[in-house]
Amino acid sequence: MLQTAIEEKTWILVKYAHALVRPLSIVCILFGFTAIAGYFGSVEAFYRPITNGPATNPLTAICMIFIGFGLRGDYNKPRVLLLQRALALMVIIITSTRFFDVLFNADVSESITPFQRQVALDLQMGKSNNMGINSAIMFFCIALSLQLYGFKRFIASQFVAFIALAIPTISFTGYAYGIDQFYGQMSMLTASTGFALAVAALVMTANFGAVKAILSPYVGGKIARLQTIAGYAIPTLLGYLLIKSLNSNDGNLFGVFVVTICWFIILMVSMSAIFQEKIDHERRIGEFLLTQAAMNDQLTGLANRRKFLEFGQEELCRVQRNGGLFWLLILDVDYFKKINDTAGHDMGDRILVKFGETLRNSVRTVDLVSRIGGEEFAIVLVDTSRRGAERVADNIRSNIANIYVEGWTDIHGPITVSIGCTANDGSQTLEESLKAADQALYQAKQSGRDRVCFADDSECQ
Repeated sequence: MLQTAIEEKTWILVKYAHALVRPLSIVCILFGFTAIAGYFGSVEAFYRPITNGPATNPLTAICMIFIGFGLRGDYNKPRVLLLQRALALMVIIITSTRFFDVLFNADVSESITPFQRQVALDLQMGKSNNMGINSAIMFFCIALSLQLYGFKRFIASQFVAFIALAIPTISFTGYAYGIDQFYGQMSMLTASTGFALAVAALVMTANFGAVKAILSPYVGGKIARLQTIAGYAIPTLLGYLLIKSLNSNDGNLFGVFVVTICWFIILMVSMSAIFQEKIDHERRIGEFLLTQAAMNDQLTGLANRRKFLEFGQEELCRVQRNGGLFWLLILDVDYFKKINDTAGHDMGDRILVKFGETLRNSVRTVDLVSRIGGEEFAIVLVDTSRRGAERVADNIRSNIANIYVEGWTDIHGPITVSIGCTANDGSQTLEESLKAADQALYQAKQSGRDRVCFADDSECQ
C-alpha cells in the first residue's frame, strides 16, 4: 500500500530571530546611555571609542535609546504599540532636523542637542562630533520601519530595515579598509548600535518576505543563508586584496585578487548547482510518488482503474499495429458483502489485500493486475494464447481457494472467485472488451460462482 506524507518542518530560525529583538534592544539602550554618560562625566572614550575618530553625537545617542525602547514592547498591547509609534516618531523628527540643516544650511539640530557646549568644544578642537547625514538616514529608516510595522505594513517595514542595515555595513567596510569616506562622521559605536537596531527591526518581520525565505528550514533557505554569508564575506576579502594590490608594487597581490575572484565565482556556481540538483532530485521523487498515487490503488498497491484503462489502450494499439491478441480477465470476490457484514470492513480489507497479492503472484511481470472497483479486479494478459489464458485463469481460481486469512478462512472456509475472460485481437475497442468480459463474469456468477467463463463459450469451467 502506497503511503505518502508531507512533513512540515519547524521554522526554528524564525523563532530564534524573534528572540533576538529584546536582547539587541537592551544592548543598544545601554550603549546610548553610555554615550550620554560620557558627555555628562566628560569621559570622551565613552562617546568616541577610537581616539581622534568620529564621536557619537548626543542626539544620535538619544535616537539609540528611543529606538531601543521602541523595540522592546509587546505589540499586541495597544498602549505599548502607541508608545512604540511615539518613540519612532520622535526619532523621525530628530533626524529630520538634521536633514533640514543640511538642505538649508541651518542650525536647528544644534538648538535641541544636549551637551551642546561639549560638542562645540570638540568641534573647535578639529574633532568630528556632529550627527553625520549617514547616521541620520540610518536612524530615520529604522524609525520608519518601526512605524510601518506598527501599521502592519510588514513587507514595507522589512524593505526599509534592509536599507537601514546597508548604511552601518558600508561604515564597517570603511573602517576595515581605512577609507574614511565610507564612514564619514559615523563612529564605530554608532555603526555597531545602528547595525544591531537595524537587525532587530528586520527580524521582527521574520514571518514575512525575504527574511522568512532566508530563515526557511528547507533547501531554498539553506542556499539563501549560505550565499548571503559568502556573498558578503568573500567580496569583502577581495576588496581588501584589491586595495592592497593597488597600494603595492607587488603584482603578486593583484594576481591573487584575480584568481580569488575566479574561484569565488566557480564556488558559487558549484554550490548553486549542488543545491539545485538536490531540489530537483526531491522534485523528481515527489512527482514519482504523485504519479504512483494517481495510478495505484491505496489499499492493495495494485494498479487502479485509471492505470488499467491506460495500459489496456496501449496494449490495444500494440496489437492493432503488430498483430496478435491480448486477454482481458474480470474477477470478482464471491459473496464479498457477506464478509463485510459478518466480520466487518477491516476483515474485508485484509482479504482484498491478500487477494491482490495472490493475483500479482499468479501472472507474469509483463501482465497488469488492477483493482477497478470495490471487490472487482481486472487482469490484462499480454500476447497470450487461449490455452495460456485458460491456464492462468484456472491457476488464479486455485490459488485464491488456497488463501488463508486468520479469522475468516479458518472459520468460514475458502474464499472463491468468479472470472470472466475475453480476447481482443484489435478488432474491438477496449470498452467492448470490458463489456464482453463483464457478461462472461455475470455468466460465471449465474452458473454458481467459483467459475471461469469465456465470452465465446456458452459453458463455464
